[in-house]
Amino acid sequence: MCDGEPEQAYIKVELEAEENVEGSDSDLIAERKQMRFPVDSHPHWLTAFVLGLQQYLVMFSGTFSISVILAPSLCIDSNIAAKGTLLSTMFTMCGICTMIQIFFGSRLPIIQSGSFIFFPVAAGILSKTPCAESYNVIDENGQNVTQSWDPNWHHRMTELQGNLMLASLVQILLGSMGLVGLLLKVVGPITIAVMIALIGCNLAGTAEYMASTNWRISLLMIVLVTIFSEYLKRVPIPLPTISYSRSSGVKCGIAWPRLFATLSVITSLVLVWILCGILTATDVLEEGDPGRVKDISEDLKVAKWIYFPYPGQFGTPRVSVGGFVGFLAAILAGAIESIGDYFACAKLSGAPPPPKYALNRGMLMEGVGCFLTGLCGPGLGVTSYSENIGAIGLTKVGSRRVIFCSALIMLLMGMIGKIGVLFASIPQPVIGGMYFVMFGIVLAVGISNLRFIDLTSSRNIFIIGVSMYFGIIIPNWAYKVMDDPIKGTAMETGNEEFDQLVRVLLTSGMIVGAMIACFLDNTIPGTPKERGMTNYSAESKQCSDQELRDKIYREPLMEWAAGKLPILRNLPFVPSI
Repeated sequence: MCDGEPEQAYIKVELEAEENVEGSDSDLIAERKQMRFPVDSHPHWLTAFVLGLQQYLVMFSGTFSISVILAPSLCIDSNIAAKGTLLSTMFTMCGICTMIQIFFGSRLPIIQSGSFIFFPVAAGILSKTPCAESYNVIDENGQNVTQSWDPNWHHRMTELQGNLMLASLVQILLGSMGLVGLLLKVVGPITIAVMIALIGCNLAGTAEYMASTNWRISLLMIVLVTIFSEYLKRVPIPLPTISYSRSSGVKCGIAWPRLFATLSVITSLVLVWILCGILTATDVLEEGDPGRVKDISEDLKVAKWIYFPYPGQFGTPRVSVGGFVGFLAAILAGAIESIGDYFACAKLSGAPPPPKYALNRGMLMEGVGCFLTGLCGPGLGVTSYSENIGAIGLTKVGSRRVIFCSALIMLLMGMIGKIGVLFASIPQPVIGGMYFVMFGIVLAVGISNLRFIDLTSSRNIFIIGVSMYFGIIIPNWAYKVMDDPIKGTAMETGNEEFDQLVRVLLTSGMIVGAMIACFLDNTIPGTPKERGMTNYSAESKQCSDQELRDKIYREPLMEWAAGKLPILRNLPFVPSI
């Protein structure tokens, strides 16, 4: 017998919900009762896979944007096969890092994905060697030909890899030595707000460049994303469902999930992509128009069906002082943001607040994830993905098994090389329209961190205004000076490493603004409440139900090792008892 369920907010293919609600804290009990699947529940594998697919779709658009944004700086914007390699590598590494985090890290249902926080640093490192208009190469027939992308782009990637790996060792050190609390005492919500907001501001040029290739297509993309994500987000869409329980057996029905709430970006992207394909086939878009869908038949033939990134696939990683310092700043910013994500995820997934050893272990494994990502070469590090935490709050599904299934889907999509090439063929103006929305959200997320501070304080307003303005003005000035053949030479010291350090620091608005904000916030007198440190602190009350907390946060392998070697209990990422 079929029946309708109009209020479902997620795709329902439920086989048997396990309501494992424990705990003596009244607030925690209430939160867990509201969960469809709490963090420690075990939904049927088919249910977990479908819900994991939903989480994958939530992270897809952001991860896709982060993957292809490096292409112009790597001088491979016209090389679809190379961009496909970046996409495949990023999704595969996101899947691996997510598994590491949920099993050995914080053990919370947090997806690990690439972050825009690393891009300004990467762009600054690569800017020392600008891309040429064309490159002379010898083709397979021995003839000299020109092409628009750099045949030695692997060499450019290796510098990002080496510096990311070196900087991630600092994050590993923070987690393994229990220094997370010390970091939180120095970097507060003002610094984080300025840093993240400036990422959105500094990426405006990239969005403008991509969108301006065909404003009509880009504006259509922006309009569709706006309509789907904001105006239609509460509109339910009927979908057939099958459910099973031991008491009533198999039942068919109709679910009414609000798909636009989570699939707005990818839905808009696919629709505009299809439209571009139609306009290309009918020659409405003239030859040479960036909005045309390129013929990728040859790229698909060359692309492998199964592709798995491996260490050193782009060459031997290289390091530089400027690159290391830049990535270190991004790593520390991502670490602070992740700590906030841990507490938010715990609350939304029906878990007690994470203890210190779980925070340290999460930070440790996030550093390991960044190291592996640098080793295999997407060029940008990974961190906790806040959007997926919001999806947990929406769907009331916070099971680790669901996130594990999502990680499996990331691995599958990343390992099929032809899928990466297919998505890499999306026209520039379509991506430009998506960048407008995504970068605007990044800016807004940074501003939202100001909710922790006292915005009526003249002290705080001064710090925010000065640091933001410096973060916008200094990079613009630095690029103009360094590109000037006379003034740029005057700034050179003769020491290549020092010159690159100055270039990376001055051309990254995120670093400039964050350094000024952090210095002023820690030197200008202000109360902890005024600075927002009391609200933003990682310190939290402990759950009175020790058994539930141990069940969620204790990692079995480390517990076994600590049982064999009790001295390991002294490590800050292992429970003391």
